[in-house]
This record gives sequence, structure tokens and C-alpha cells, in this order.
Amino acid sequence: MKTENDTLSPQQSLDLIASMINQAKGNLRDNSFYFLFWGWVIVGCNLAVYTLLQLKFEAPYVVWIAVLPAWLYTYYFGAKRARANQSTTHLEKVNAVMWACFGAFAMTIPFMGQFVNYHINPLILMVGALFTFTSGYLIKFKPFCVGAVVIFGCGIASFFFDHQTQLLFAAAGIGCGYLIPGYLLRSQKDV
Repeated sequence: MKTENDTLSPQQSLDLIASMINQAKGNLRDNSFYFLFWGWVIVGCNLAVYTLLQLKFEAPYVVWIAVLPAWLYTYYFGAKRARANQSTTHLEKVNAVMWACFGAFAMTIPFMGQFVNYHINPLILMVGALFTFTSGYLIKFKPFCVGAVVIFGCGIASFFFDHQTQLLFAAAGIGCGYLIPGYLLRSQKDV
């Protein structure tokens, strides 16, 4: 066991730093669950609302209530994993806070939707793309960066279409930006 008087050699310091970075990357890569889970929830909700609108259902947006139990499950899952894994790196904390901020934005914007005629998908897609890109950059996983560009592009394109078509752009963007990279991330064997 090292004491305060023990010093690390330059090589030991570099090895320790590299080890911590690899641990953070590995832990973040284990979080493919979040991208896959939320990818399916968001794609499913967008497609369900689109379908209900086509069927002239009176209240198609009630589907978005599914986000609340999904958020609770995500919180429970994250808390359970945090208790099991006592070593949380600074990088993981930054990533978690960043996504919590996005969650606050995504939960708040629908209440402000009246100011944009409730066409909020382009806004959520574009902001979500920024967070997705940042996560991809943090773990040095290019498929999330590319997926973020697709999400951002779908957000921009959505501005030029009616609300129903925006739902399809959102489903496609999240499918390409969360699900494909999420499955690729899950399949990674090494860090």
C-alpha cells in the first residue's frame, strides 16, 4: 500500500491516467442500455402518435405519458447500477449531468410548445443531437457522432414539414442516432 511519501514514476502516472480513462470509457460504453431503451421509447412514441393521428384518434398525444414510467425506470436502473459500481469517474458524472439537463429541457419544452404551435420535434431533435454528439465525443465512439449529425439533420428538415411528418423524421433520426450506434456500442468487446 502506498503512503503519502511514495511517489509515482512518470510511467506509473501515465499508466494510472490511461487506466482511469479506459475505465471511464468502459463504464460509459456499458451504458448502451440508455441509448437503446430511450431510442425504442422515443421511436415507439413518435410512431404511435403518427398512427393515432392517421386514425383520427381524439387524443393521440396521450402516448407521451409513456415517457414518465420510462424516466422512472431509467432512474431506478441508474441508481441500481451506481450502487453496484462504486467507482464513478468524473467523465461519467459529466455525462450523467449533461443528460439530466437534456431531460429537463425535453420535459419543459412541451409546456412552452404553444409559442411554436406545438411543433417541438425540430427543437428537441436539434438539442438532443448536441448531447448525443457530446456523449459520442466523450467516449470516442464515432457512430454516436455520426448519429448525432443525422438527428440534427432530421431536426432541421422537420422545420419544413407538417407536424405529422415531423413525427416520422423524429423516429428516423432517433433510430439512426440512438439505436444503430447503441447496438454497435453494445457489441464492442474491448474498450
